[in-house]
Amino acid sequence: MLFLAACNPSTSHSPSVSPSDALAEVNARENKFPSYPRANTTYLSFDHAHGFQVNYIGANGKAWLWYPGNRGGVDELWKTETIRGTRAVCFAHPSNSYNPVTKQHGGSYSCSPLVLSQKSNVASLAGDPFDLSSGSVPYVLSKCQAPEAFKFDRARFKC
Repeated sequence: MLFLAACNPSTSHSPSVSPSDALAEVNARENKFPSYPRANTTYLSFDHAHGFQVNYIGANGKAWLWYPGNRGGVDELWKTETIRGTRAVCFAHPSNSYNPVTKQHGGSYSCSPLVLSQKSNVASLAGDPFDLSSGSVPYVLSKCQAPEAFKFDRARFKC
């Protein structure tokens, strides 16, 4: 998701779209995932800054991120809360992780408006079909190539 990304320090991506433009595009979408985040669900998100990301939301505040270019999964902690009257979803990534779009390192929780995170999702699958909770990923994900298991409008959501 636009603000829910982390990648290992050795991975480099240069965003082709500014974060503010990507944010505006996501914000204009219809919210098709109002129940996000739901435990034991794998979500596919897309924005033009990060590309496709796969996120398995586990139980007990644990999650795993399959980020473009990474050779392994990124362990996460997640929670929802209200910040200044706005519902938010918050993720904490490992301190050695780095978000190439926001230029932020992990280590503490980073929160985004819940509705924005919901709108960034383009598909979901029940459970953990890619076994992301193992810390592994099936292959190195391309920013512009979503896993075939997800069904969504591939003509609309693309790089």
